[in-house]
Amino acid sequence: MSYTGYLKLESHKVKNKTVVHNTYHNGAFKVARPIYMEEHIPTIYLLHVGGGYVGGDHYKACITAKEDAHVCLTTQAATKVYRTPHEPVFQETELFLKKGAVVEYLPDPLILYEGARFIQETTVHMEEKATFFISDIITPGWSPDGQTFKYHSVRSKLKIYRKNQLMVFDHLFLSPHEDIHAIMKMEGYTHFGSFLAIAEGIIDSVIDELYDEVISKEQDGCIGISKLAINGCAIRILGNDTKNLERIINRCFQFLRKRLLGLDIVSLRKY
Repeated sequence: MSYTGYLKLESHKVKNKTVVHNTYHNGAFKVARPIYMEEHIPTIYLLHVGGGYVGGDHYKACITAKEDAHVCLTTQAATKVYRTPHEPVFQETELFLKKGAVVEYLPDPLILYEGARFIQETTVHMEEKATFFISDIITPGWSPDGQTFKYHSVRSKLKIYRKNQLMVFDHLFLSPHEDIHAIMKMEGYTHFGSFLAIAEGIIDSVIDELYDEVISKEQDGCIGISKLAINGCAIRILGNDTKNLERIINRCFQFLRKRLLGLDIVSLRKY
């Protein structure tokens, strides 16, 4: 298959430091040189060299963290999806976490402009003692008449496997043409945020701590937390401001990062 952008990278641990190797990118996807904001952990920026996604674009990323490797993945800027009158934009991501690996995947928000259709599929394969954090924010883009929810639809699927067994299947579908303000949908809010964390250390008491120390103290928007079928939790946020959703997700991420990994706060801001 011919991709608009294709990216592949692997990381492994060498003398207590994670290094990136076997990197390949083609088309509109690029990978910036790793930045070591922490001495042993590379932060990797996934770049899109075009101005945004348009109809018919197809992107794929394959990322592997080998045994005990630890990488932090983010993007350079928000993903912007423009009008797609004929074909949707499709983005596929595969992540492989070997034994004891840690992957933190916190991309910038997804912005959907008028007439945009976007399909995203993320598949994660985890081995024992691996830790995985992932966030997602969906924002309606500007439209000429000033109205929100002018995009056509967004579909996002997340599948997480452990020992080749499907343990988490998260499917989000939003279509503004189907009463998006109704109960069990956006309920009057405009922005959606999601944060999932999976680690052996996420037990009931840790989830309770996260709720008591972070989530229960938030006053803006609507926030919920759920325990997963494996050791992990899912946090959902409805709100009306991108920055607020980013702040809440970052607080949850930093709390679990400190609680589970014993690591200090890391800033991923680019501006």
